[in-house]
Amino acid sequence: MAKTNILIVDDEQDIRESLRDILEDEGHKLYLAENAEEAKLIKNKEDIELILLDIWMPDCDGITLLKQWATANVINCPVIMMSGHGTIDTAIEATKIGAYDFLEKPISLQKLLNTLNSALKKEIHISKIDQNFINTSQVNWVIHCKQKLIDLKALNLIYLEGSEGNFINICINSLVGTNYLLIDSNVIIKDNFIEKAAQKGCSAILFKNFSQFENIVKENIIKFLNENTYEQIKVIFVDDNLKSIIGSDTPKENILSMPDFTNNQDLIPDFSIAILKFYLTMNKHLGYKEFEISALNSLRICNIIKNIDELDDIIFNLIKVSEGQKISSEDVVNYLQSFKLKVNKKVPPEKGTLDMSEVIFNKSLRDARDEFEKLYFKFHMQKKLSVSELAKKSGVERTHLYRKLKSLGIKSK
Repeated sequence: MAKTNILIVDDEQDIRESLRDILEDEGHKLYLAENAEEAKLIKNKEDIELILLDIWMPDCDGITLLKQWATANVINCPVIMMSGHGTIDTAIEATKIGAYDFLEKPISLQKLLNTLNSALKKEIHISKIDQNFINTSQVNWVIHCKQKLIDLKALNLIYLEGSEGNFINICINSLVGTNYLLIDSNVIIKDNFIEKAAQKGCSAILFKNFSQFENIVKENIIKFLNENTYEQIKVIFVDDNLKSIIGSDTPKENILSMPDFTNNQDLIPDFSIAILKFYLTMNKHLGYKEFEISALNSLRICNIIKNIDELDDIIFNLIKVSEGQKISSEDVVNYLQSFKLKVNKKVPPEKGTLDMSEVIFNKSLRDARDEFEKLYFKFHMQKKLSVSELAKKSGVERTHLYRKLKSLGIKSK
């Protein structure tokens, strides 16, 4: 663990001093208080990052002091309660008020350090990488990205290739801040949208997922943009399928592609180290951590990490679940199992299953009806229904159903 300002509140001098000696050996800075009044003074004056608070003290007990801090809304760090003869009810009450955990005296060294380590990890507030990552990272791709963003600022037509997420938003913010007009497939496009955006003081027009727009809408927008020659305002396209919206003559200097880990897994180890370093630098509670070589290899060969946002999420959580200074291959494998379950929930339906937004509503009525009937009958045939049973269920006359199945290419059983 890194150096942390810790306040020990206990009326017994021996306990205060023994805890101080242990935690000073761990590199922390200690403040000692023998009662509630001293604890309040120290907490108000110093930047306390963790509190060890005894429950049974004369005058004002630890639970009462905790309630006072909670009422004043000043519990801004983990509070760990201590007691030599506490009860489960007392521990539950303390955690309801705002305590992080409860330690029973005598406190073992390992239990103390594990609880402190867990409490300080919980205080990580940085959940995503930000502009500082681009500014400070020494990964070759990020260095190139930083220079590319500088170059793109001089252009009025920009393409950002990659999935929507935190990292691509950092790039957008670096280029134009937040002062832009967002246009997605749900926005009604008007002929004078460029002029209106410029009049409102927007620095850019941002098209997200342009490849998914209806063809007639895309054609009208491109025609209008070409007529205005991109001179009045920056135009930025953000899409993970740029090939469908740019021509072969589009200059490469107008395009910035996000790192693609699906097709280049060898990028993962360098990015993992860089992201870990970012978190350690930005949060002093984390102390020192590093990847074992085997852990980096486990990340590299994993086939579910598609982009930097997913890797960021994984690294952030590995920091929290790993014990000690090393992030091991076992840590990675165990966490990736849970991450894989989360990713699988986001995977689009397989071919042959019904996705109402993509398969049905984007087709003509006739095609949509045929598609639905095919999926409907396939679904029930897979349940091994006979044609007779399916006729009853669907309400389709049996002879007509045979013809329908044949026309849809579905074998009847």
